[in-house]
Amino acid sequence: MNRTSLCIKMLLLLKSRGKMNTSELAQQLETNPRNIREFRKELEVAGYNIKEIKGRYGGYVLDEDDLFPVIRLTNEEVQALDESRYLVSSHKEYSRLKEYNNAIDKIMQMYHNESRSPNYFMDTPGNVLSSKMLTFLDTMNQGLKDKHCINLTYQTSKEDKPCTFLFDPYEVLHYHKAYYVIGFSHRRKDIRIFRFSDQRMYDCQYTSIKFLKDSNYKLEYYIGKHSIIKGNFIQIKMKADLHTRRMVKEMYWGYDFKEEKFEKYSIFSFFVEDVLDFYRKIYSFHEGIEILEPLDVRKNYIQSLKNTLGIYEK
Repeated sequence: MNRTSLCIKMLLLLKSRGKMNTSELAQQLETNPRNIREFRKELEVAGYNIKEIKGRYGGYVLDEDDLFPVIRLTNEEVQALDESRYLVSSHKEYSRLKEYNNAIDKIMQMYHNESRSPNYFMDTPGNVLSSKMLTFLDTMNQGLKDKHCINLTYQTSKEDKPCTFLFDPYEVLHYHKAYYVIGFSHRRKDIRIFRFSDQRMYDCQYTSIKFLKDSNYKLEYYIGKHSIIKGNFIQIKMKADLHTRRMVKEMYWGYDFKEEKFEKYSIFSFFVEDVLDFYRKIYSFHEGIEILEPLDVRKNYIQSLKNTLGIYEK
């Protein structure tokens, strides 16, 4: 790592961890303490004010009044955060598990359109995958990312023994405390969904065979009462003004979240299963957001507001 990179990394450490002494910085940067003092001088020449606190528990502190650019996460770092759900969710004693999942949802929403494996969480992750299934999940995600076929060995509930066949992974998702992959089965010549389960999935091998995703494929075609993924899912479209759309993007609204930007507003679309929870989120904004579709969801929300207003107008 060159000198410039080390200086930048030193800034990142001071910004994220707060006060650090020379030895701690040298250890993190894999250099000697003398270089840390030189890095500080160079950074101050560049305009950063790094304060030095004397004493036994002293160290360097970056002046919080300094302007500091937010460094974007790499695709690998985003994927690592996404996958960390599995590990953290296995520790049920963690008192802030709900807040952790909400925070990850917000980060994932920020990087929704980046080139990463599109794992959809339709609800909060619950059951923890075995180490074998985690390995299969990684393999499936790699095939999804690279557009390479997977050699899948799987036994459905209607079959007496497992079968091995080629599979094109399109999407990995979580629904009702289980993980699934949806894609094209070369065996059935159709879209199929398979569950990551030790009782069903026997093997999952990455192949050198490339696949081309069906251009007509849309996830929403395969969810709903009479689809592969059962459930009462509703596609929502809502409008947010310039001031509000930034705050909208900080929240988790549902899966397949999309934004269409215009000069003075944005149109957001996504799928929800719990409409009441959606209403609660909309109401928390008070203004700046308008439900566009579906019309019955819009009308029901308007009526709810009228009913509430009527109570106070008596």
